[in-house]
Amino acid sequence: MAKEIKELSKLPLEHQNYILEALCKKYEPIEIDDKVYLIPPEVNDLIDNLVMQLNNLDKKEKKFGKEKN
Repeated sequence: MAKEIKELSKLPLEHQNYILEALCKKYEPIEIDDKVYLIPPEVNDLIDNLVMQLNNLDKKEKKFGKEKN
């Protein structure tokens, strides 16, 4: 059984569809400064890849005897 969201019913149909589609998407939590944000999995994957690249760069610098500034 479907329930009506009264606030949503006051909006134009186009806006209702946009909001409902956004609510159906999967989001993943990320914590920053003790606050939790929900982000799309693609953004989470991007962050993970950037962290891996930074770790690889750090390993290369240590391998060649360079120190961080």
